[in-house]
Amino acid sequence: MTIITLSRELGSGGDDVAALVAERLGLRRVGREIINRAAQAAGAGEAALAEIDELGLLRVKPSPATMKLYREKVHAIIEEQAREGNVLLVGRGGQVVLAQRRDVLHVRIFAPRDLRCANVQARCGIPSEASAARVDASDRARALFHRRAYGVRWDDPALYDVVLNMANLSVPAAAAIIIAAAGAQAEMNRSFTPEGCEE
Repeated sequence: MTIITLSRELGSGGDDVAALVAERLGLRRVGREIINRAAQAAGAGEAALAEIDELGLLRVKPSPATMKLYREKVHAIIEEQAREGNVLLVGRGGQVVLAQRRDVLHVRIFAPRDLRCANVQARCGIPSEASAARVDASDRARALFHRRAYGVRWDDPALYDVVLNMANLSVPAAAAIIIAAAGAQAEMNRSFTPEGCEE
């Protein structure tokens, strides 16, 4: 059973890497859209909208109680998806929620800001100033979510097993590294014997 969490910066190519890893390993890919739909169905719709709105365009200001409910629902949904197994969880703090599980591979994908801005500009067909603003707003929103929800810095390498800089990696190369790491982790977990339980 394979479980991977993947955190990525906007414009880093992380979504493309996630899609390729999920395809090659036959994993369900669960991102914030699915998690937020489930949170909305659980009654935390306003908070889900606020968390989706990385640029702050909707001006949604949910109450602290609503935000707390949203985070509880996201936490529960991530744990439920992990229990089902064979899943790649993209974003929403999965690396923190599932930090204590030995059978989960935590991956972070980043890239230099100028490369990310250029990628967003090319993909979205927007001016360079707008792409830079979108990248910066996304970084602020993701950092704020992790700080408020979990009290962590989302770019802390200690939260991850594999950290990939996409400056000199192609999407297939990054996917191959993650797939190899997942295989090595699975092998290690199969041979793991808790201390004091040796025969």
